[in-house]
Amino acid sequence: MEIKERIAFQAGELFMVHGVKNISMDEVASTLGMSKRTIYQHFKDKEELLIYFLQEKENQKSAGMEQLWKSMPTVIDVFLHIIERHRNVDSFYGVKFKEDIDKYYPKARAKMKELREKGFALSKKFLSEGIEQGVIRSNLNLDVAAFLLQGTNDTYIHAMRMAPRPFSIWELFFTMMVNFIRGISSEKGLKIVDAYLENQTNEKNFTI
Repeated sequence: MEIKERIAFQAGELFMVHGVKNISMDEVASTLGMSKRTIYQHFKDKEELLIYFLQEKENQKSAGMEQLWKSMPTVIDVFLHIIERHRNVDSFYGVKFKEDIDKYYPKARAKMKELREKGFALSKKFLSEGIEQGVIRSNLNLDVAAFLLQGTNDTYIHAMRMAPRPFSIWELFFTMMVNFIRGISSEKGLKIVDAYLENQTNEKNFTI
């Protein structure tokens, strides 16, 4: 990893956990074991560093999704694989992170809006392929479905504000995704989902 990426991802991890406003460039430098001067050789200020992180994180996510997309037989299988990857997750970083960007970093907020719009278009393309594969309903409103997919982060943020929270993040994600997938699936897609759920029941891992 190049030094610029290393700086961005280390800083980004701190921002995601503690919020952007709470982390100084001195703390970023200390965590990385380098001088603040070295960081400023690559980024003029914290917001530029934040924007670079947002873009690189999205690039990384898109590349991973593209690889997963190509390796799975159908779009439904991709969704189910994503569910499994979240099985041991019981926290969601980013509540303070998003709030800080909305309040204090207008350029980063604009970048997030740009990335969200690109993600919306990608989601529609992904769902369209599912229709072509015959696993997603042909009469699905793609705009609505893509909008609902993008709304999962907002649901997470709302859940993380609940105290106490009567369910785990895994249970939340599992329930949201299974109900969403079943709602958009064709008869062919439902067979794939139901086979997955039956397997969960047989393994005694099924939680809802």
